[in-house]
Amino acid sequence: MDFLIKHRVCSLTTTLPDGSPHAAALHYSHKNEPMELYFGTENTSVKCQALLDGNPVKGSVVVGFSEEEWITLQMDGEVRAIVNKDELKAVHKIHYQKHPNSEKYKDAPATIFLKFIPRWWRYTDFNSKPETILSSEK
Repeated sequence: MDFLIKHRVCSLTTTLPDGSPHAAALHYSHKNEPMELYFGTENTSVKCQALLDGNPVKGSVVVGFSEEEWITLQMDGEVRAIVNKDELKAVHKIHYQKHPNSEKYKDAPATIFLKFIPRWWRYTDFNSKPETILSSEK
């Protein structure tokens, strides 16, 4: 959890309507219990094409890109648009606390929030000898 708190940017990959993957770099926020990641974006973005009907799609997230840090977190799961207003209010609190500069887009007509629910994860720390690898079952 400290790793997710420390970092602010990840790569999110969603599945497009034709089944192809689409990756994007995004700021994220998260909740620990249950583990969920949140992303603010625009509903006109490519990553949202298959999400606008309210159904979830398969997705992947990677946090950690630094050759100085040598730690990564990879996750597979599902992504969906947040449409419930009460859930959206709770996500706004979490997200804008971590990314206060993003709050200026809160009421923009195209702003949408996505939720990623991991089903599998792998945390790798290449600094230890041997390297530390922790993962869930797939």
